[in-house]
Amino acid sequence: MLDEEKNWDQELIQIPRSKWTLGNLLTEKAEKNAGKVFLLFQDESVTYDEFEVRSNQVANALISLGVKKGDKIGVFLPNCPEFLFIWFGIAKIGAVMVPYNSEWKGEILSYILNHSDTRAMILYQDYYDQLMEVLPKSNFLDFLVIKKGNKENLPPRSINLNEFFNQSTKFSPIPLSPHDSFQIMYTSGTTGRSKGVVRWHEYVILRALRAIRIFGYTSNDVFYTALPLYHGNAQNLSTLPALLVNGKLALGKRFSASQFWSDIKKYKATTFNYIGAMIPILYKQPETEFDKDHNVRFARGAGAPPDIILDFEKRFNLTLIESYGTTEGGSIHNIPERKIGSLGKPPYYNEAKIFDENDQELPPYKIGELVFRPKDPDEKWVEYYKDPMATAEKMKGGWFRSGDLAYIDKEGFFFFKGRKKDAIRRRGENISAQEVETVINSHPAILECAAFGVPSELSEEEVMVCMVLKSGYNVTYDEMIQYCEDHMALFMIPRYLEFMPSLPKTPTLRVEKYKLKERGITSNTWDREKRKLVSE
Repeated sequence: MLDEEKNWDQELIQIPRSKWTLGNLLTEKAEKNAGKVFLLFQDESVTYDEFEVRSNQVANALISLGVKKGDKIGVFLPNCPEFLFIWFGIAKIGAVMVPYNSEWKGEILSYILNHSDTRAMILYQDYYDQLMEVLPKSNFLDFLVIKKGNKENLPPRSINLNEFFNQSTKFSPIPLSPHDSFQIMYTSGTTGRSKGVVRWHEYVILRALRAIRIFGYTSNDVFYTALPLYHGNAQNLSTLPALLVNGKLALGKRFSASQFWSDIKKYKATTFNYIGAMIPILYKQPETEFDKDHNVRFARGAGAPPDIILDFEKRFNLTLIESYGTTEGGSIHNIPERKIGSLGKPPYYNEAKIFDENDQELPPYKIGELVFRPKDPDEKWVEYYKDPMATAEKMKGGWFRSGDLAYIDKEGFFFFKGRKKDAIRRRGENISAQEVETVINSHPAILECAAFGVPSELSEEEVMVCMVLKSGYNVTYDEMIQYCEDHMALFMIPRYLEFMPSLPKTPTLRVEKYKLKERGITSNTWDREKRKLVSE
């Protein structure tokens, strides 16, 4: 343990580190804050002790269904209070939650069902059809628990989620270690298929405590997030810090530019997290006399366009704190020092450097791979489920390989310069180019394709795919988009498509994507948002 962390504020956590589990944390907070509101959702409020009771009921229900420590339980839900009750209920019994992106469908959904060893699924009824489309190709699920959606009749082999909340409100704790896993979170593949990041109780509690220390959150803070709970951002940067600091969590159903500030005011939010595209989207909304009419002190996030940060702050009377982080570990923050356009500097608990291809540290202004390592040599960051080789490669030599390109200036600020890995970053989502290509190459008319990122006017990137048709075949752009909509997640669907006679390749027949990126959008590129060629 780092010296700075040996005496955590007793207001934050009173249980010894040997008992740092999510279940123990919730129990402590429920006893300390009985009667105090923790969760705000639409017109609903849930107190700390009610949160504990609902999680106990979920834990008891799962045990009654035969779920044991280590079993993988899929959670396929939109933002709702039940997501939180289920998350902590699963954690209490030592099972492992596998959060499912609501946009997953087809091949990627089938792959994750199988790879994660998901034994049972708790899902929103409106997602049932997309699950059933792939379930015959996947291992049989022991049972389904349905949160009722728009349909009236429950499907067969299922349990209504409401039945979970008829269970006992008392729970007898199961012996667990802080080093036990509670979740496998799939990150979009950057060098191949999506990888399951194993997460441990102690580690996520530690990350939340560090966030409180760095950003100065207090028990008076109301954390607002409309980002999806199946992502690490809403879990680790909003929910857990709010719980640990004895604050409130205000949960939105989804991000909506027209609803955002209304929610902020309704819940009296004092802070929120953002992904890059959110800031330009909010900035482009018409100005009103109420732009400063809120309680937000600051917002934390990544990818805000540097050229609008100061204007955004002035218009909305708040501070934007840019940060860099990964699901696995390692972070950089623009606090307490700040330089617009930079990622910031490493915090007290990790180091960051820039390496060349031979793992040699580069001097200032030289672009290389951004790497991290924890200052505590006993701290574990990375484990990919069922992939020890990928785990070892990611932490080769003790340094976490981000796969991102960056440089450092003479003052120690880091600057992002792109992606070393074959990935596309679109509106907060990491998209595997390989997974996009796998779907498009499965179309009977396509010989081969290449997916890559091109700059977006909002921030980050848009997905572009160049395709080569098989001899004698023909297909329209609209037909290709329809095929993508049927077989891949919404956030993966390309914005730009272009048919080419051939793809540029090396002598060993590898596609030279850098040439396609340099070429970018041309007059022959079709834009899905405009449904026409760029030249028209």
